[in-house]
Amino acid sequence: MSQKIEKPDFASCEKAFKAIDSDRSDNLDLDELKKAFELLEMHLSKDEIKSIVEIVDTDGDGQMNCKEFVHFVYICKNADPKDVKTILFLAADLDCSGTIDKNELRMILKKLGATVTEQQIDDLMDVVADNKDGTISYEMFIALLDKILDFK
Repeated sequence: MSQKIEKPDFASCEKAFKAIDSDRSDNLDLDELKKAFELLEMHLSKDEIKSIVEIVDTDGDGQMNCKEFVHFVYICKNADPKDVKTILFLAADLDCSGTIDKNELRMILKKLGATVTEQQIDDLMDVVADNKDGTISYEMFIALLDKILDFK
């Protein structure tokens, strides 16, 4: 069964980001994110919000810039919070394309604590890339996780 993945509306996300960024720093800190979640009636603790930021924080500054915010919206729009495999796929899909390329695969494997070489990534991509452009589909990523992590 194929997963229908919706791309975010980039213009709407940027508008929402600017509205949430009350100090105009071009980054959302934990307090701004907490207020935004409260407005959405999503009552999350600062620790829960911090966990979300860690998923999308590509520059490691502990805050969310506009690009990271769009990625966050993409994840929220397409995954049930309990669906770890889908969240991992979407977290890896940094450009919100619906597929994972070699760099995105390397990033998610590192976030999962795997130590992999460039050659290992190349070899893995040669085996599992199932699109003509050399990327991995959602379905192939889930099959890969099932094999590697023995998800049930």
